[in-house]
Amino acid sequence: MIDTQAIRKKILDLALRGKLTEQLPEDGTAVELYQRIQQEKSFQKKAGKRKNDEPDASSAQRDIPFELPSSWMWVEIGEIFTLQAGKNITADRIADKQSDLYSYPCYGGNGLRGFVEQYNTSGLHALIGRQGALCGNINFAEGDFYATEHAVVVDVYAETDTIWAGLFLRALNLNQYATSVAQPGLAVNRIEKVRIPLPPILEQKRIVEKIESSYSVLDTIDTLQSQYQDNLATLKSKIIDAGIQGRLTEQLPEDGTAEELYQQIQQEKLALEKAGKIKKSKPLPPISEEEKPFDIPNNWKWVRIASVGTTTTGGTPSKEHPEYYGGDYPFYKPSDLDRGHHITKASEYLTESGKEESRQLPKGSLLVCCIGSIGKCAIIDKDGTANQQINALSPIICDSDYLLYAIDNNAFKHQLNQGSRATTVSIINKSKFDNCIIPLPPLAEQKRIVAKLEELLPLCEG
Repeated sequence: MIDTQAIRKKILDLALRGKLTEQLPEDGTAVELYQRIQQEKSFQKKAGKRKNDEPDASSAQRDIPFELPSSWMWVEIGEIFTLQAGKNITADRIADKQSDLYSYPCYGGNGLRGFVEQYNTSGLHALIGRQGALCGNINFAEGDFYATEHAVVVDVYAETDTIWAGLFLRALNLNQYATSVAQPGLAVNRIEKVRIPLPPILEQKRIVEKIESSYSVLDTIDTLQSQYQDNLATLKSKIIDAGIQGRLTEQLPEDGTAEELYQQIQQEKLALEKAGKIKKSKPLPPISEEEKPFDIPNNWKWVRIASVGTTTTGGTPSKEHPEYYGGDYPFYKPSDLDRGHHITKASEYLTESGKEESRQLPKGSLLVCCIGSIGKCAIIDKDGTANQQINALSPIICDSDYLLYAIDNNAFKHQLNQGSRATTVSIINKSKFDNCIIPLPPLAEQKRIVAKLEELLPLCEG
């Protein structure tokens, strides 16, 4: 895959250094442009349209980061632009959709927020986000629009190219100047002191043309790569579907039947319950024909997920006991499930005392996210435990990898989504999770299905 974002950054860096375009004598010099900018700013100040400040071009020339073409010059952002934060507006005055009443776009720190009744800015402007983790990002707005207090509006002078201004501000990575607090922010007076290379106007326009031309090619590459990845993802999904529907493997008489396996699992569960090793499970309802999402081979069986093992909802040992944390017993969270289908590393680890306060899970257990990113799943390769956002299945006489494929597919995730409660974040409780159904083949065929999928799925990697 081509890293187009890295190429974009490289293009901006070359542009910033004057290496993307040719310098032509007929362009004039940045010094001449700088003088025109100061004259225009001075005129507007006298007319009372702009705040009063004292530019000092010499300050930007000290300790320059890198050499520029001879026709360019270093300046401070505040010397050539005027930066002005927008005005506060309450969320109840911003509509999600544009209408006759809410007709004006409203821009905040991360771009378009919605639509409002009135505007406070007109024209084409670059906007600098000044609040939050993404502060320093650059957006463009044109026409009549509303800029909130989290968006800094950039005004240009002397026919300076607005698109060039925004692209160069983006290349400066203004986020690096944010305050290091819980809610990062950018002070306007600090941005104004950041140095920026200034080329003549005609070269500014050539830079914009060159960047836009290059970005257009990269946009096409992004589209093609996205389609390619989408096709691969679809192919991968179809292969897994074929596997758990019995279409990748042969059904062999010597495997026995899923009904026989199911009875063995129930006998083993009963023995573990009598031995006090697991809690007694509640009876599960029969499976109706309406619940079955697809046909399966005759020697397979539809089963509820809780019937093929023990299910547990995770829990977090009290944070009021620091002695529970800092050991070597894995304590898994939903973010850990992004590591792949098999995980060994956890975000946190518990001590022996913390372990005793947790709901311990044997290796081979499947962890399934039940809050937020519902359906995200993985197998733990070491004994461990999980937090309350995870439901776990510890299989009995079943192949963990097969069960993972049976869970990590659209049909099962549809069941999870159907059973989830609609709150601020999606949640599926344990009883709904327990009642989700999967196709169960004989154990020998489970293993053949896993082997076939592991042979085919790597071919779908981009």
